[in-house]
Amino acid sequence: MWHILLSILSYDIWVYVSHIFLHKVLFDIHKIHHAPNAEALRWTDTYVSHPVEDILQGVGAFFPFFIYTYTVVDVGIILVILNVRGMIRHDARLGGHHVLHHKHTNYNYGEYWLDWLGGSVYNTSMAKRII
Repeated sequence: MWHILLSILSYDIWVYVSHIFLHKVLFDIHKIHHAPNAEALRWTDTYVSHPVEDILQGVGAFFPFFIYTYTVVDVGIILVILNVRGMIRHDARLGGHHVLHHKHTNYNYGEYWLDWLGGSVYNTSMAKRII
């Protein structure tokens, strides 16, 4: 069970770092993901992206595979959890931390705790960056 949680944690950290990289260095690739209107984001917009971005962001979940042994069921659990979280995160009807990223693209790159640690949280009540 711990190895599954480690893969999710690894993915979260990798997505945060690679997402900033996509904005700063490879935005021509990443802008495809930002094409849908932020006000009308739906869960399917999770999958609007360039294939290079899909590969770059997806590999983070697999770093622990070099240390631990995973079963097919383990991989299935990881993929289901990550995909469901991604779909929830990208649906404007549910609001949320990452939907704000699609409105204010220099903030909210990943999970709230990583944005907090990285100083990239966008706070709607203050309408500015907080740490």
